[in-house]
Amino acid sequence: MKRLSKISIPVAIAAIGVFTLAGCGTSGSSNNLLSKVESTHTLTIAESAYAPEDFQDPSTKQWTGYDVNILRGFAKSLGANLKIDSMPFSSSIQAVADKRDDLTIDIYYTKKRANVLDFSRPMLNYNDVIAVNSQNPTVTSPTLASLKGKKIAVVVGSAEVKEAQNIPGAIVKQYSTVAESFLALSTGRVNADLQPDTDVAWAKQKNPNLKIKILGAVPSSIAPPISSLRGYYGVPKGSYSTAFLAKLNAYLKQIASNGTEQKILNKYGMTSSVFLKGIASAPNTYSGN
Repeated sequence: MKRLSKISIPVAIAAIGVFTLAGCGTSGSSNNLLSKVESTHTLTIAESAYAPEDFQDPSTKQWTGYDVNILRGFAKSLGANLKIDSMPFSSSIQAVADKRDDLTIDIYYTKKRANVLDFSRPMLNYNDVIAVNSQNPTVTSPTLASLKGKKIAVVVGSAEVKEAQNIPGAIVKQYSTVAESFLALSTGRVNADLQPDTDVAWAKQKNPNLKIKILGAVPSSIAPPISSLRGYYGVPKGSYSTAFLAKLNAYLKQIASNGTEQKILNKYGMTSSVFLKGIASAPNTYSGN
């Protein structure tokens, strides 16, 4: 689950000291990241499998997802091919920090990560929503009053656990995966499910028979502001990445402004305007809370 990785993994990583730099890596022979990519005609991303961001198509075994689509287009703009370096998410940030890979998948900004990475402009909004049973909803409005005392599904270790625990009288049911939580909602074993809207959109795209729908956003009183839940790409920190980052930022702004990114998101069921709201006009540097 991407949300789990984005929020929970860094705590564990920090605890074992993985954020300390471990050397210059194998790419240090190039003057800078942009010249390396342009001379080798290869852009390498540290990749882990989280649908719909980035995953292997089970039928073709090819990597796909909206991150992959976006970065493949960016690589093409530089005259390069996209190369996937598959690894656990917990290893991906260090792989980029050490210049073994060029770019992370989209991740949340944290101060710990900013110690070893520079971040692109934001490329997507994540937003926690309340999903309910589409045929027999027992929660009828996206309010604390309507959620009070209800059975609320979340995924173990995710940020949504804390949100659910802040609902008065809620019975919080924790599941191992998003799929398990959606099945519980679809079969009426819980009243609502708190998840990132990307996961709900993707689940409905893959399985239209799921009896789930988005009721609305998680109440702002228990959820972080959307500006702090944006996805960014990370590159090696420092002047090594400056020219590359300028190219990446220009590309991300262009595709957010001209409709290209929305067309990519549509392929994965992400048709809501919330995903790109304010992205084209957002600053190039982190501006969340």
